[in-house]
Parts: sequence; C-alpha cells; structure tokens
Amino acid sequence: MDNTEEKTEIQSEEQMNCNAEIQTQTHPTKENAVAELNRFGSGAPKFFRKNRACICWMIAFGLVVASIVILYILHFTQQPEALKAIPVRTGDSQTMIITINSDSIMEHYTLVNLLKNDLETESKKYQKDLQTKSSEFETKYQNYLINVQNNVLTQTQMQNAERQLLQEKEILENLTARYSQILSDKEMSVNNEIMDSLKNVSKRINDARYKADYVFAISSGSAILHANDVYDITDEVIKELNASYKKSTE
Repeated sequence: MDNTEEKTEIQSEEQMNCNAEIQTQTHPTKENAVAELNRFGSGAPKFFRKNRACICWMIAFGLVVASIVILYILHFTQQPEALKAIPVRTGDSQTMIITINSDSIMEHYTLVNLLKNDLETESKKYQKDLQTKSSEFETKYQNYLINVQNNVLTQTQMQNAERQLLQEKEILENLTARYSQILSDKEMSVNNEIMDSLKNVSKRINDARYKADYVFAISSGSAILHANDVYDITDEVIKELNASYKKSTE
C-alpha cells in the first residue's frame, strides 16, 4: 500500500515537471531565450561559426569591391583629358612614351604647305628654263644634221658646229645638275625647318603636360608598324605648330 502511494506521488511529480517544461518551451522567458542562444552558440559551433565567418568575409569583400569601384570612378573622372599618354613598363622601371604622326603633320601644318608650294614653284621655273634650253639645243642639232645631209657645210664648218654643239650640251647638263642641286638643298632646308619646328613644339608640349621619356615620330614608312592611339598627341602638336606660325607672321 505504501509502495503504491509512493509510486503515485512520484508520477505526479514527474507530470508536474513535464508540464512546467512544456510551458517554458511554449512561453520562453528572456532568461531562457538568452540561455538558449548561448547554448546554440556553444553547442552547435561548427555550422554556425563557419557560416558566420563566411558572411563576415562576404561583407568585407563587398566593401573592398565597392572601394575599388569608387577609386576607379574617381580616377577616370578626375583625370585631365589631355593626359592621354600611358606609362609603359620596361624592365623594372616606368617609361613614358608619346607618338606623333608625321604624315598628318605634313598634311595639316600650314608652314609645310607654304614651303611645299614655294618649292614646287621654284622647281617648275627651273624645269621650264631647262625645257626651253633643251628645245633650242635640239633645234640646233637637227639643223646641223640637215646641213650635213645636204652637204652645205665644209669640213671646218662641220668641226666648228660639232664643237659648238658639244659645248652647249655640256652647259645644259651642268645647268640641269645645278638646278637639281639647288632644289635638293632647298628641300633639305625645308625639311630641317619643319623638323626644327616639330621638335621645339613637341618638346614644349611634352615638358609642360606629359613629361614623357620618348617622343616617337611615326609615318607610313617608319620602323614602327603600329602604335596605339592612346599615345598619340598629333592634334595637339598641329594646333600648336599652326598657332606658333600664325603668331610669327603677325
């Protein structure tokens, strides 16, 4: 009898503890919630801490990417438009290069066109003079042949005529060589004048804006087969060349 009552009492106590536990799970208190979080954080550390570290890494990575994007935008929006030349790495040092298209210079530089026209005018003048003298010599030579065929010249006259023709032929050849040398010297002088102007202007632009180590002049016949347009400052040089020439003629 006593054992039966003791068992009943124990079962009643267990039922009360069970109901209390169910009530606690259904209506957790603040202390129970904190305890549960602590238990979860310490009792299941592998999965939770791993994912928490992953989330932190992703956030940090996102901040780094955002910083890079901001720096990229600031760099390219604040970069002066004129500074197009880019440093090219050569070995362990940074070497800056810029290029100038000499074909464009020859086409658009005002002084080039003027000097070219002067050279062409002088060349045409010499050509006309040579053509006139060559025509006169040809006429004399043909007359000599006609007289020889008609037997109207004595032996002495023939010798004198031949001597005269040879002298005029030599004079004509010397004159042709002289005119050719004059034009060649003038062409060299024109090229030197253009090149000096190009060197001075490109140096002035480079010193003021780019500080490049090398300034390459490229053309259709140059050893440089290809150059990226990002290095090209031809338009700036042409503008400065024409401005300088205009100022010098005022």
